Amino acid sequence: MKILFVCSGNICRSAMADAYMRKRVAESGPPVEMVDSAGTLGIAGAPASPEAIVAMAELGVDLSGHRSRGLDRSLLEHADVIVGMTQAHLAEIEAWSDSGGRLYLLRAFEDGSDPAADAADLPDPIGRDATFYRETRDIIVRCVDHLLEWLGRGAPTVR
Repeated sequence: MKILFVCSGNICRSAMADAYMRKRVAESGPPVEMVDSAGTLGIAGAPASPEAIVAMAELGVDLSGHRSRGLDRSLLEHADVIVGMTQAHLAEIEAWSDSGGRLYLLRAFEDGSDPAADAADLPDPIGRDATFYRETRDIIVRCVDHLLEWLGRGAPTVR
């Protein structure tokens, strides 16, 4: 199973989700062989935002070595599950590639391991204070935990 998280710049939300999922997979070993992240803005080589690094460090997740990457067709084609942060990200991904039933909004997993159809966007914390980053991080943690439960049940069927 290959998971791809997508946001705008790949310096906050998708980077945090990627790093947290990697930590969880390393600890518990669900059926995930690859976790990656990218941004629709095409920013390459930028570090995670300092606030994201601090927020994740509070959970024992080291985001200091993260470098952003732009979204490309190859990443989309090789992912079994693609998780966007907003409806706009999902729309952009759909315009780039045939995502089939592989595309989900992160907050679809906020309230449980069955994806909700009426999920909200996850606002971008860039430029916001540390409290907002922590709130964003906590939402990401809940969602990723539920996403892992869903994957552990065998959903979706790997193509």
